[in-house]
Amino acid sequence: MNYTNSCQKIIEQVLKIVQNNNKLSGFCIGCTRKREKNDLYFTPIRNTCRLVSGSVIVYTPMEAANIARMVDGKVQYILIDIEKKINCKGRYHQLTDSIEQAVRETVKHSIILTYKGNDLAVDSIDCLVGRFIEEGRLRHRKKVAIIGAGNVGTKLALKLVERNIDVVVTRRNKNKLEAIVQALNFIKAEGTTAEVKGTLDNEAAAYQADILIGLTNGIPVIGETMITNLAEGALIIDGGKGCFSPEAIYKAKEMGLMFFRADIRPGFEGHISTILETEQMIENTVGRCTIDNITIVSGGLFGYANEIVVDNVYEPTTIYGMADGQGDFVRALSSIQKEMIDTIQRYIDAGRFRSIA
Repeated sequence: MNYTNSCQKIIEQVLKIVQNNNKLSGFCIGCTRKREKNDLYFTPIRNTCRLVSGSVIVYTPMEAANIARMVDGKVQYILIDIEKKINCKGRYHQLTDSIEQAVRETVKHSIILTYKGNDLAVDSIDCLVGRFIEEGRLRHRKKVAIIGAGNVGTKLALKLVERNIDVVVTRRNKNKLEAIVQALNFIKAEGTTAEVKGTLDNEAAAYQADILIGLTNGIPVIGETMITNLAEGALIIDGGKGCFSPEAIYKAKEMGLMFFRADIRPGFEGHISTILETEQMIENTVGRCTIDNITIVSGGLFGYANEIVVDNVYEPTTIYGMADGQGDFVRALSSIQKEMIDTIQRYIDAGRFRSIA
């Protein structure tokens, strides 16, 4: 079956689920540096609380354009992985050097939104680790080893050190490793006592680690000895799909350790919800209008002094406060400011706002 038939079948499945559940329809076009034997490949349908989406991983702008052409107008949203994980320059001159540009030049009907694929993995792994800590399984332990401090590993290290967990990261390039470690320790909040350390030695990083996370580009650099030398009851996560050798996997199973493959579902759910809510806010709630010489504002617009911030200027139900003109709210209202708020509240209570706005 070629990918045209596969794509069509996925679209049909998405639309069927959407119809039965009254959700939005979408199709994600992602990319990765880890090359598979074949060209593009489809990943499972994502069914979130708001969106049902097909998904494909591509390697060239031409592939992205072809998929976009098939799904355009059949789903409401086409979501593009905005991160530039592959360098197409000079290799795929048939179309363009950018997957994003290729999709934008192709799509005529569906709404295009963008997301960051790597962040889905980062957020999902961070929350997984956090859950284990919150449950008390690792409460008194404070060492995480991240094997592979690339884009995902570096972002994850910052999130974990901000949980006040000591993190050791590895990378083959010494200069880049030192720069990453220095940057992370500089960026972390001043009150964070945990630190990020770096080493070129994967075995040293994993020694007595309570959490071991593999984030190499599908290269099985984590061996049996590294598993044997972990702390008792350690948590293991394969975030790079293929980071562990067969011997390491067998040893982890033999020792009865908790072994996870990074599941991006939690990150996808949260990320997509944020993207759709932002679009909803921009399209339907951003605005400013004046009633009885009183200006109200909503949708995240900056509130100037004495403007009243509400949930939606087109049909407000909630008053958040009086803007102080400096990005915050007035804490102690004057009698005039109180009367201004009372006036707007009367309009809301009377249901007279929509016709005015």
